[in-house]
Amino acid sequence: MRPLLVLDVDGVMVEAERSFMEAVARALAELAPGASWSDEHFRMFKRVGGFNNDFRLTAGAVALHEGGQMARLWMANEVGFPDLETRIQDLEPICQRVVQAHYTDTRHLESPLITRSELEAVGMDMAIYTGRPPEELVMAFEVLGFELPSVCDSEPTLRKPRPDGLFILAERFGSKTIIFAGDTRDDAAALRSARESRPDLAWTFAAIGPERGRIAAPGDLQAATLRELLPRLGASGDRARGSETAG
Repeated sequence: MRPLLVLDVDGVMVEAERSFMEAVARALAELAPGASWSDEHFRMFKRVGGFNNDFRLTAGAVALHEGGQMARLWMANEVGFPDLETRIQDLEPICQRVVQAHYTDTRHLESPLITRSELEAVGMDMAIYTGRPPEELVMAFEVLGFELPSVCDSEPTLRKPRPDGLFILAERFGSKTIIFAGDTRDDAAALRSARESRPDLAWTFAAIGPERGRIAAPGDLQAATLRELLPRLGASGDRARGSETAG
């Protein structure tokens, strides 16, 4: 039985930060004229946790702007805005429509970060757990030029930092050893929740990208890119297969 490598998409398999930053900025210019906004605001929402989905991120920004509270963003690390949750949920449908409309004009900024042959060389089963909705996952596959079995943000229970998507994929592949490579706090939180709920399985988080030092915990793997991580996973997979065979 082969270990399972689960991959986030944006920032791990696809360079997409610029495309979503631009789509969100354009949406906010339309939905919250005059809102203070920059690339660093976008990145700070990702650091807060709970805003892995960019429609929700946009709704959170609109809700803060409505109350003249955008400055709260810089003090919300791992805390969020529970007092604004109802308003954020109310705003999310319109934010999704507007962000997606602008994303059709910004998605050309995306580029692949990995090839299928590089992934296959690791010798693991591969799958995706992403915050993209189904229609945007299709667009990511167009950028990559290949598809993988996937769980995407098609309903609230499948939205990171919930671990449900990891459980679905582990069961689908019959895997006892799962490595999840992600680049946000919500990715890391999903893995840790999975480990806590299913200690009978072996879970490892691989922190990818510029935020890896912030989101990694002792025992996690870290790499600047997925391409840099893959050679190390080959050795990890060999050890895992040996352990499962011995067991």
